[in-house]
Amino acid sequence: MESLKFEIGEVSLHQLNKVKDTLNEIANINDWQIAPYINGYLLSVKGINIVSYSILQSILALGIYVEQLYEE
Repeated sequence: MESLKFEIGEVSLHQLNKVKDTLNEIANINDWQIAPYINGYLLSVKGINIVSYSILQSILALGIYVEQLYEE
């Protein structure tokens, strides 16, 4: 199982809920968590054959800054 980490910039509660809805729609994600992080939130995603680019593009399409931190 792959594990990806992303940093999400400061967002409103409404925007955070949009991110959550988006993550639930992305295929191959088995589990995800969002936790407070430096100047925003840390998004941890686990799954099989997940494509980081699709996660980045889906969140960026919401007008939210996101950056991949590293892959485990």
